[in-house]
Amino acid sequence: MRPHATYPLSRKALWATALFICVTSVFACKKVSTPSPASTADIRRSMTAAQAFPIAQKEARVWRKDAQWYEVVPYTSMERAFAIPLADAKPSWFFRFFSPGGQSEYVVEVVDGKVVGSNETILPDYIEPPVAELQALGDKWTVMDNTALLEKYLQKEDNLLAQFPSMFVDYRLAQPQGQAHPLWTLYNAQNLTKPIFVVDAVTGESRAVE
Repeated sequence: MRPHATYPLSRKALWATALFICVTSVFACKKVSTPSPASTADIRRSMTAAQAFPIAQKEARVWRKDAQWYEVVPYTSMERAFAIPLADAKPSWFFRFFSPGGQSEYVVEVVDGKVVGSNETILPDYIEPPVAELQALGDKWTVMDNTALLEKYLQKEDNLLAQFPSMFVDYRLAQPQGQAHPLWTLYNAQNLTKPIFVVDAVTGESRAVE
Protein backbone atom coordinates (compact mmCIF):
# COMPACT_ATOMS: atom_id res chain seq x y z
CA MET A 1 0.00 0.00 0.00
CA ARG A 2 1.29 3.42 -0.89
CA PRO A 3 2.28 5.41 2.23
CA HIS A 4 0.42 8.63 2.96
CA ALA A 5 2.40 11.66 1.94
CA THR A 6 3.09 14.34 4.54
CA TYR A 7 3.46 18.01 3.73
CA PRO A 8 4.67 20.96 5.76
CA LEU A 9 1.88 23.21 7.04
CA SER A 10 1.38 26.51 5.29
CA ARG A 11 1.77 29.78 7.22
CA LYS A 12 -2.06 30.13 7.27
CA ALA A 13 -2.52 26.61 8.59
CA LEU A 14 0.06 27.21 11.31
CA TRP A 15 -1.78 30.34 12.47
CA ALA A 16 -5.12 28.46 12.47
CA THR A 17 -3.62 25.63 14.51
CA ALA A 18 -2.12 28.04 17.02
CA LEU A 19 -5.42 29.88 17.35
CA PHE A 20 -7.29 26.62 17.95
CA ILE A 21 -4.82 25.57 20.66
CA CYS A 22 -5.07 28.99 22.31
CA VAL A 23 -8.89 29.03 22.35
CA THR A 24 -9.05 25.43 23.53
CA SER A 25 -6.65 26.23 26.37
CA VAL A 26 -8.76 29.21 27.50
CA PHE A 27 -11.92 27.11 27.74
CA ALA A 28 -10.09 24.20 29.35
CA CYS A 29 -8.58 26.44 32.03
CA LYS A 30 -11.67 28.56 32.64
CA LYS A 31 -13.01 28.06 36.14
CA VAL A 32 -16.44 26.45 36.13
CA SER A 33 -18.78 28.29 38.46
CA THR A 34 -20.82 26.17 40.85
CA PRO A 35 -24.05 27.15 42.58
CA SER A 36 -23.65 28.66 46.00
CA PRO A 37 -24.75 26.38 48.86
CA ALA A 38 -27.20 29.14 49.75
CA SER A 39 -28.86 29.09 46.32
CA THR A 40 -32.54 30.06 46.27
CA ALA A 41 -33.23 27.46 43.60
CA ASP A 42 -34.33 23.98 44.59
CA ILE A 43 -31.38 21.87 43.47
CA ARG A 44 -33.58 18.82 42.88
CA ARG A 45 -36.33 20.41 40.78
CA SER A 46 -35.95 21.65 37.22
CA MET A 47 -38.89 24.06 37.47
CA THR A 48 -40.70 26.06 40.12
CA ALA A 49 -44.18 25.42 41.47
CA ALA A 50 -45.56 28.45 39.62
CA GLN A 51 -44.11 27.18 36.34
CA ALA A 52 -45.58 23.72 36.85
CA PHE A 53 -49.05 24.93 37.89
CA PRO A 54 -50.58 25.80 34.47
CA ILE A 55 -49.49 22.42 33.14
CA ALA A 56 -51.31 20.66 35.96
CA GLN A 57 -54.36 22.90 35.69
CA LYS A 58 -54.75 22.16 31.98
CA GLU A 59 -54.74 18.45 32.75
CA ALA A 60 -57.26 18.90 35.56
CA ARG A 61 -59.66 20.81 33.30
CA VAL A 62 -59.60 17.88 30.89
CA TRP A 63 -60.65 15.69 33.81
CA ARG A 64 -63.47 18.01 34.96
CA LYS A 65 -64.32 21.44 33.58
CA ASP A 66 -65.22 22.63 37.09
CA ALA A 67 -61.95 21.42 38.63
CA GLN A 68 -60.75 23.81 41.35
CA TRP A 69 -57.21 24.00 42.63
CA TYR A 70 -56.79 23.40 46.36
CA GLU A 71 -53.21 22.51 47.19
CA VAL A 72 -49.60 21.90 46.33
CA VAL A 73 -49.18 18.55 48.04
CA PRO A 74 -45.84 17.59 49.58
CA TYR A 75 -43.99 15.11 47.42
CA THR A 76 -43.35 12.85 50.39
CA SER A 77 -47.06 12.88 51.30
CA MET A 78 -47.74 11.27 47.94
CA GLU A 79 -45.11 8.62 48.65
CA ARG A 80 -47.03 7.77 51.81
CA ALA A 81 -50.44 7.94 50.15
CA PHE A 82 -49.52 5.45 47.43
CA ALA A 83 -47.07 3.49 49.59
CA ILE A 84 -44.46 3.44 46.84
CA PRO A 85 -41.00 5.03 46.68
CA LEU A 86 -40.69 7.88 44.19
CA ALA A 87 -37.61 9.27 42.45
CA ASP A 88 -36.08 11.44 45.16
CA ALA A 89 -33.33 12.59 42.80
CA LYS A 90 -35.94 14.39 40.70
CA PRO A 91 -39.05 15.02 42.81
CA SER A 92 -42.32 15.95 41.13
CA TRP A 93 -44.76 18.74 41.84
CA PHE A 94 -48.16 17.42 42.91
CA PHE A 95 -51.27 19.59 42.52
CA ARG A 96 -54.57 18.70 44.15
CA PHE A 97 -57.88 19.59 42.50
CA PHE A 98 -61.50 19.12 43.50
CA SER A 99 -64.65 18.90 41.42
CA PRO A 100 -67.70 20.33 43.24
CA GLY A 101 -70.00 18.76 40.67
CA GLY A 102 -68.47 15.32 40.85
CA GLN A 103 -67.50 15.55 44.54
CA SER A 104 -64.20 13.95 43.68
CA GLU A 105 -60.50 14.81 43.90
CA TYR A 106 -57.76 14.67 41.29
CA VAL A 107 -54.00 14.80 41.85
CA VAL A 108 -51.76 15.77 38.94
CA GLU A 109 -48.02 15.08 38.92
CA VAL A 110 -45.68 17.34 36.93
CA VAL A 111 -41.95 16.95 36.38
CA ASP A 112 -39.67 18.60 33.80
CA GLY A 113 -42.58 20.48 32.27
CA LYS A 114 -44.73 17.43 31.61
CA VAL A 115 -47.63 15.63 33.24
CA VAL A 116 -46.22 12.25 34.22
CA GLY A 117 -49.14 11.00 36.28
CA SER A 118 -52.65 11.75 37.51
CA ASN A 119 -55.05 10.00 39.81
CA GLU A 120 -58.67 10.43 40.84
CA THR A 121 -58.39 9.67 44.52
CA ILE A 122 -59.27 10.86 48.01
CA LEU A 123 -56.13 11.55 50.01
CA PRO A 124 -56.40 10.07 53.51
CA ASP A 125 -57.02 12.60 56.29
CA TYR A 126 -53.99 11.35 58.22
CA ILE A 127 -51.78 12.40 55.30
CA GLU A 128 -53.36 15.62 54.05
CA PRO A 129 -56.19 17.80 55.42
CA PRO A 130 -59.56 17.06 53.80
CA VAL A 131 -60.73 19.43 51.10
CA ALA A 132 -63.59 20.54 53.39
CA GLU A 133 -60.98 22.13 55.68
CA LEU A 134 -59.35 24.09 52.84
CA GLN A 135 -60.27 27.01 50.61
CA ALA A 136 -59.88 26.91 46.83
CA LEU A 137 -56.77 28.73 45.61
CA GLY A 138 -58.26 30.20 42.44
CA ASP A 139 -57.72 29.80 38.71
CA LYS A 140 -54.43 31.70 38.48
CA TRP A 141 -51.13 31.66 40.33
CA THR A 142 -51.25 34.85 42.40
CA VAL A 143 -48.96 33.95 45.32
CA MET A 144 -45.20 33.92 45.87
CA ASP A 145 -43.29 31.07 44.26
CA ASN A 146 -41.40 28.37 46.13
CA THR A 147 -38.10 30.08 45.23
CA ALA A 148 -39.20 33.17 47.17
CA LEU A 149 -40.04 30.92 50.10
CA LEU A 150 -36.53 29.44 50.02
CA GLU A 151 -34.99 32.90 49.76
CA LYS A 152 -36.81 34.03 52.90
CA TYR A 153 -35.84 30.86 54.73
CA LEU A 154 -32.17 31.33 53.83
CA GLN A 155 -32.24 34.76 55.49
CA LYS A 156 -32.76 33.06 58.85
CA GLU A 157 -29.54 32.66 60.81
CA ASP A 158 -30.51 29.19 61.99
CA ASN A 159 -31.65 27.85 58.61
CA LEU A 160 -30.76 24.20 58.10
CA LEU A 161 -29.75 24.69 54.47
CA ALA A 162 -26.74 26.71 55.58
CA GLN A 163 -25.50 23.62 57.41
CA PHE A 164 -26.87 21.02 54.98
CA PRO A 165 -27.08 22.64 51.50
CA SER A 166 -28.08 19.36 49.85
CA MET A 167 -30.93 18.71 52.29
CA PHE A 168 -34.07 17.45 50.55
CA VAL A 169 -36.79 20.05 51.15
CA ASP A 170 -40.51 19.61 50.57
CA TYR A 171 -43.45 22.00 50.31
CA ARG A 172 -47.13 22.46 51.02
CA LEU A 173 -49.21 25.35 49.69
CA ALA A 174 -52.78 25.52 50.99
CA GLN A 175 -55.26 27.89 52.54
CA PRO A 176 -56.92 26.43 55.64
CA GLN A 177 -60.41 27.59 56.48
CA GLY A 178 -60.23 30.77 58.56
CA GLN A 179 -56.95 31.97 57.02
CA ALA A 180 -57.01 35.19 55.00
CA HIS A 181 -54.27 33.98 52.62
CA PRO A 182 -52.66 30.74 51.50
CA LEU A 183 -49.67 29.53 53.51
CA TRP A 184 -46.41 28.12 52.24
CA THR A 185 -44.98 25.46 54.53
CA LEU A 186 -41.40 24.25 54.12
CA TYR A 187 -40.28 20.85 55.42
CA ASN A 188 -37.23 18.71 55.77
CA ALA A 189 -38.50 15.93 53.49
CA GLN A 190 -37.29 13.33 55.96
CA ASN A 191 -39.68 14.66 58.61
CA LEU A 192 -43.10 16.00 57.63
CA THR A 193 -44.36 15.94 61.21
CA LYS A 194 -42.84 19.33 61.98
CA PRO A 195 -42.39 22.22 59.50
CA ILE A 196 -39.14 24.16 59.44
CA PHE A 197 -40.66 27.38 58.07
CA VAL A 198 -44.12 28.85 57.40
CA VAL A 199 -44.97 32.09 55.58
CA ASP A 200 -48.02 33.91 54.32
CA ALA A 201 -47.86 33.22 50.58
CA VAL A 202 -49.22 36.69 49.72
CA THR A 203 -47.54 39.06 52.17
CA GLY A 204 -44.40 37.02 52.80
CA GLU A 205 -44.85 37.42 56.55
CA SER A 206 -43.35 34.63 58.62
CA ARG A 207 -45.71 32.60 60.78
CA ALA A 208 -45.07 30.66 63.94
CA VAL A 209 -44.05 27.07 63.30
CA GLU A 210 -46.42 24.75 65.10
